[in-house]
Amino acid sequence: MTVDAFERQVYHLAAKFSFIKTIITVDKTTNTIKLRLHIAPDCFVQVYTNTRKRLLSYVLVLHRSRAYGRDCDGGAWHRHPYGHPDDHDFSPEGTKSVALDEFLAEVQDILREEGLL
Repeated sequence: MTVDAFERQVYHLAAKFSFIKTIITVDKTTNTIKLRLHIAPDCFVQVYTNTRKRLLSYVLVLHRSRAYGRDCDGGAWHRHPYGHPDDHDFSPEGTKSVALDEFLAEVQDILREEGLL
């Protein structure tokens, strides 16, 4: 997938979630793109991909720190669990492939549990 196609896909999938207020492309090159899906002043989801290296990263950022995330490096997934975002979860749940809309549904559940939505 090209960076432009990935960017279009992010916009399309994020539009399904009313808690996403704005989307900003932070950085874009031939092989990489970083986008921020803003939820509140101190809360956003950062999405990053490097198409050449097959890297993909989804991160929920709260108060300037990673609160939750899922990363894929060359096809191998792991999760940074909510409540322990510096840990690397390689369990069956942590290593499952996750599409952006699935990650955003997880974020929605976390934000609801925390009373932020």
